[in-house]
Amino acid sequence: MEQDNRSSIFSDLSVTPIIGSHLIQTSKWCRFISIVCIIFLAIFLLMMFVAGSTIAPLISNIIPGAENYIGTLLLVVFGVVIIISGVLVFFLLRFSVLTRRGIELRNQDIFNEGLKALKIYFVIYGTLAILGVIGNGINLF
Repeated sequence: MEQDNRSSIFSDLSVTPIIGSHLIQTSKWCRFISIVCIIFLAIFLLMMFVAGSTIAPLISNIIPGAENYIGTLLLVVFGVVIIISGVLVFFLLRFSVLTRRGIELRNQDIFNEGLKALKIYFVIYGTLAILGVIGNGINLF
């Protein structure tokens, strides 16, 4: 059985002090961005509770006969948006906290968990971006 050449590439890599400094700075910015996003999600949620009763009649004027289910529809749509955004922010914050802690404590397992959270963040974000491009392409035609 042949040895995998890709594993030998990664065995030579290490986190140097310069890379560690860059990652700590990156984690600080990610933490700031995630906290700002949490604040905006909370404000958005509060506004939806306050403005939901105002938005529902406007939408029922646009879509006749939607008076019965418009509240449920708004709740589902805004709920999905908040849940997806919350999951994204959670993984970004998790990356920030775990990566910084892993570097400061020199703990490889914690550091790896932080990078795993960043990978999951980008997988979700990339999937949403692809769905957005597909949706825009459908709207063009």
